[in-house]
Amino acid sequence: LALYMMKRGNSMFSIFKKDKLKFVSPVKGKLKSLDNVEDEVIVNRDLGDGFAIEPMDTKIVSPIDGKVTLVFKTLHAIAIENEDGPDILIHIGLDTVRLKGDGFKSFCEVGQTVKKGDLLMEVDFEGIKDRVSSCDVIVLAQENVDFKILKENQIVQCGEKEIVEGIKCKEK
Repeated sequence: LALYMMKRGNSMFSIFKKDKLKFVSPVKGKLKSLDNVEDEVIVNRDLGDGFAIEPMDTKIVSPIDGKVTLVFKTLHAIAIENEDGPDILIHIGLDTVRLKGDGFKSFCEVGQTVKKGDLLMEVDFEGIKDRVSSCDVIVLAQENVDFKILKENQIVQCGEKEIVEGIKCKEK
């Protein structure tokens, strides 16, 4: 996972300009900063900046328009190539890889074009919560992006707009 993320990043020596990026909520739940995720790699942003949601529903939708580039065989993570900004990784829960797909049902495949709000996955969070360290749905940008959480610690609806704002630095 870490190697996949590092391969997708930009050079540190680029000349930068800023673009604002828009995302929708991938799931209904409590929106939070990565600082409040119980995983050191996520908190330190070793895999990129982003946001997390404590899910209150089973449906996970695409937060961006793009193309699915990877669905892990254990169904715990999905990568999407973004039409309008940085590629993203949606990581569903912590320690969920060891479930080997149990409790997950995929509605997407590699190469599929998706729009904001399209159903990607259903997860039986109630059925897996006692077997994993966290059920947080984590969205990570695979490029140099800083996120501002606009509705931190608030309940957001699945597909809701204006929950976070990403500021992307990219080559001119």
